Amino acid sequence: MSTIVSRTLLRRAVAAGLAALGLLSAGASCPAAAAPRATTAARPPRATTAARGAAPPRRAAAPADAPIALALPIERATLQNGLRVVMSPDRSSPTVAVAVTYDVGSRDEPSGRSGVARLVMGMMARGSRNVPAGEHQRLVAERGGELAAEAGIDRTTYTATLPANELALALWLEADRMKALDLSEQAFEAQRREAQERRGALLGAAYGQGPIRLQALVFQGYWPHEHPALGDADDLAGAELSWARDFHAAHYGPNRAVLSIAGGFDPGEAMELVRRYFDGIPAVAAASFKDVPFPEQTSQRTGVVRDSAARAPAILYGWAVPPRSHPDHDALAVVAALLGRGESSRLEALLVGDKAVARSVRVATGDHRGPDLFSIDVRLVEGARVGDVEKLIEGEIRSLATAGPPPAELARARRLLQSAFVAGLADPAARARALGERELLSGDAAHLNGELARYFAVTREDVQRVAREHLGPTRRTIVETYPPATPGASPPPRAPRRAPARAGATAAPGKGAEKAAPGKGAEKARGAAARPASKKKPAKPAKPAKPAKPRKK
Repeated sequence: MSTIVSRTLLRRAVAAGLAALGLLSAGASCPAAAAPRATTAARPPRATTAARGAAPPRRAAAPADAPIALALPIERATLQNGLRVVMSPDRSSPTVAVAVTYDVGSRDEPSGRSGVARLVMGMMARGSRNVPAGEHQRLVAERGGELAAEAGIDRTTYTATLPANELALALWLEADRMKALDLSEQAFEAQRREAQERRGALLGAAYGQGPIRLQALVFQGYWPHEHPALGDADDLAGAELSWARDFHAAHYGPNRAVLSIAGGFDPGEAMELVRRYFDGIPAVAAASFKDVPFPEQTSQRTGVVRDSAARAPAILYGWAVPPRSHPDHDALAVVAALLGRGESSRLEALLVGDKAVARSVRVATGDHRGPDLFSIDVRLVEGARVGDVEKLIEGEIRSLATAGPPPAELARARRLLQSAFVAGLADPAARARALGERELLSGDAAHLNGELARYFAVTREDVQRVAREHLGPTRRTIVETYPPATPGASPPPRAPRRAPARAGATAAPGKGAEKAAPGKGAEKARGAAARPASKKKPAKPAKPAKPAKPRKK
């Protein structure tokens, strides 16, 4: 694809995102929806039509070498019970999204009770004492809306998207399950069975075990991130209702949450509804998260997974990197874009395009408040050699650490980050989640408007430095996934990685270790191990040497 075509597509993508945000064109109005039917003891409120106004004026396009100057309207307030409210109105939008982001995740789970955060999340998603299981979803679906719930390491978010005139219903439902969750034995057991089934389905799917294994190795010795959010099998089997009740009482209250609203609504009307439904919910006496020391990694860690559902090998790389709030995190996000965002990124072009040894490449950061995860996920084609692909991956990381990216490549990575960022804010639900997360993680949702400027401030020297300091060979973890072994075969051997030549010397990422990667020799060893001894042919006896013929004169 030519450079001119690439730039044209990027401009179109950014323009489409801005148009969806209401910064380039006005949206259509939405017809009023019917009021919710009263089906339970506590009646949900009737809908009110949101006020609409003219679209904001068009803005001039930003220069190609500068980020788009985002100016999302953001209003913030705090109720007396501690609930933080963030509003971003866009009256051209026919829909409105409400997100409630709680300051709780799997990192808050006590040892021996893994999975309880997702158990409570599932119970919250089912309904409340006033809205029976399934009724919450029905009320939203009947009006053409959508629901979502997500539990991560350091936050849990519930999102509802509805027509703009159904804001009252969305706020009432969120307030109701915040203060009146159904914590009965029946609701708990139903969710526990569902969590066990979900865990089995995830680990039984192709390549489902690799990320769990990678996380455990990267954060080895650091319980908040080391254990899986989906829960340990034994912990889920022995889970008790008291665990869920204790966890909910400690973490689910207005003073532990951010309520964010985005889309078509009037801020004044919205705040009246927020105060009506949330003011009476009491705050909870919850202790803040107590962090523990993070053990520094000083040598490479490796793992091998045999996956019965996989048809080809896969490689996972992982590094523990600074948290999202750290200044180096923006440069690491640019490194991730250079390596694996788009067809022209380094690993995508090399492994999928040029060498044709991989089906897909994904490079990402986890964006956590605590120690973060920088990961590379490469799914290989059948017949590709794991050791050879690892050499290619490590060579590209080493190149970024030593030479850095050329100016044109760095500019392309910035534009791709910008395009994805703006397109991700076009949807009101995604915008509401982003606002809630920024308010929770950084203390001010308005930081969202300045995020692009931080990416564009990353220099070539920044890329070199973070690749050298954070993605080195002694700090990395590699998990290799292989299809089912041949009957009687032993697990694929791994050749030991060489340490830097001198103690205390700083080696470039991949240097030294690359030479010891399992290449042709390891592949041959795997092939020899896979052949049963009984099928090996006996050596043929050597033939007697023929007498030399006399030379003719």
